[in-house]
Amino acid sequence: MEQDATLESTLEAIENIAREIGFECTGRVATEALSVRPEVRDMCAANRCHRYGHSWSCPPACDPIESYQEHIQKRRMGIVVQTVGHMEDSFDFETIEESGLLHDKRYRKFAEAVRNAGLECTDGLQPYFLGAGSCCMCNPCTYPDAPCRFPDKMTVSLEAAGFVVTEVCIAAGIPYNHGQNTISFTGGVFV
Repeated sequence: MEQDATLESTLEAIENIAREIGFECTGRVATEALSVRPEVRDMCAANRCHRYGHSWSCPPACDPIESYQEHIQKRRMGIVVQTVGHMEDSFDFETIEESGLLHDKRYRKFAEAVRNAGLECTDGLQPYFLGAGSCCMCNPCTYPDAPCRFPDKMTVSLEAAGFVVTEVCIAAGIPYNHGQNTISFTGGVFV
């Protein structure tokens, strides 16, 4: 019972941090509801985002998907966060790019605040973070010529970890699609 109260307190603290930072949407997800899918990693190999083989946070450089499943399953719950952009039309690439950059900025601030909060996690583990898109902390990334400059701050995306973002959102009880002419960027922390 005490462990459940501690977990609830941790989740509430994380949700408060997310709201303070300005995420438009948050939801809770039980980690047992999440599973990796090899076909998601296969989609990364199609290189539609042009980051495959160009970043330490993307395949083939990031860890095998089984390691992400293992990290998630060691924890009990997650908080999923979203930045939602409102576009003029479906070709408003400027808003898409701005929303992605805003999400990245928010997510980095969020991760730092959660790390600094000293929250208790399952079995004394540290919070585990998965973001949206390729890590863009360094431009250019040192991959493959030198080690990552900030391995403790690098963020791997939910997709690179093998998770279907729509399934993560459904399990967290939040929409993936917020309506016509919107774009959402999704990340999470697992405790």
